[in-house]
Amino acid sequence: MLRVVPCRVGFKRKPMLKEWKQLANVRALSLLVSLVALGAPLAAIAQTAEQTASPAPANAESSAEEYRIGTNDVLSVSVSDAPEFSGKYRVNEAGIIEVTGVSVPVHAEGKTPIELAHVIRQALIDARQLRDPKISVYVEEYRGRTITVLGAVSKPAVYPLQKRTTVLEALSMAGGALTNAGSTVTIMRGPASAEAAGTTVGSVKIVDLGKLVRGEDVSGNVEVKNGDVISLSSAQLVYVVGAVTKPGGFAMANPSEGVSVIQAIALAEGFRQTAATRHALIIRQSTTSSARQDIPVDVAEMMSGKAADMLLAPNDILYIPTSGAKKTLKVMGEVAMSAVNGVAIYGLGYRIGTHP
Repeated sequence: MLRVVPCRVGFKRKPMLKEWKQLANVRALSLLVSLVALGAPLAAIAQTAEQTASPAPANAESSAEEYRIGTNDVLSVSVSDAPEFSGKYRVNEAGIIEVTGVSVPVHAEGKTPIELAHVIRQALIDARQLRDPKISVYVEEYRGRTITVLGAVSKPAVYPLQKRTTVLEALSMAGGALTNAGSTVTIMRGPASAEAAGTTVGSVKIVDLGKLVRGEDVSGNVEVKNGDVISLSSAQLVYVVGAVTKPGGFAMANPSEGVSVIQAIALAEGFRQTAATRHALIIRQSTTSSARQDIPVDVAEMMSGKAADMLLAPNDILYIPTSGAKKTLKVMGEVAMSAVNGVAIYGLGYRIGTHP
């Protein structure tokens, strides 16, 4: 005869809230003792404890600069486990999209992709299409917010604004400055910039690129906004040709101060051995060939200090002839003019990183 013996099956009791707190304190104390035993600095221990107690959101900075959707943007909406509600949508001029399964248009303009995903999720729930949909929104084509970059840049074009963008970043998007780039950036404000600055649409802000890249005036690296037109000026040049080491066109770092003859010779890295330095010529151009000036100069006298140095004007040509070649001023001027064609241009050396 079998005898049934009652038995108790033990179940582990879940700790109460008070016990959880005690257990957490014990673990924290153990961690502290271990860190002290390993010789960790007290400041590092305090920092670790503070970060553990209140961790900062990792995406705080990225969310602050996240792109906000604009009109004509093309969006890809993905609904997990319900692909029939997924699709691509273009934001119309009114700033709305019409989502599959939702009878009411969804306003998209001005929202971040994450914010729009929450709106679409709630719209599908309100329409009783899905109970707990998982929505993802991606911007496939950025067309709603754009800037135009023109002037002495590698790739002048219209560029989308995918995040907050500064003047230097805008020039970088356009491939950086050309060798003949000047030092003036002109920003013609669109509606967004005009509203932010409290001015009218079409008003202009001038930025000194030279001071900006040298760190002398970083306030010039302003944010550009939707509709802005950014134009980088071309540099004013002086030309040094003939019997010099490095003939070419040289950008004037400061046109208001100008470039002297001796400075121009230094930019061209000096003379060749055959240079006739006493018979140099400055060709000062004008809008008409008849108004062109041919100015003889004795560079040797200038460099020895016996004659005053002269300032060159923008587009002046300093021609150093070869010794033994006797030419009239008119012929020398024509030779100098032809030598300028195809000559190398040496810029101010602004290095602006390019966008991938």
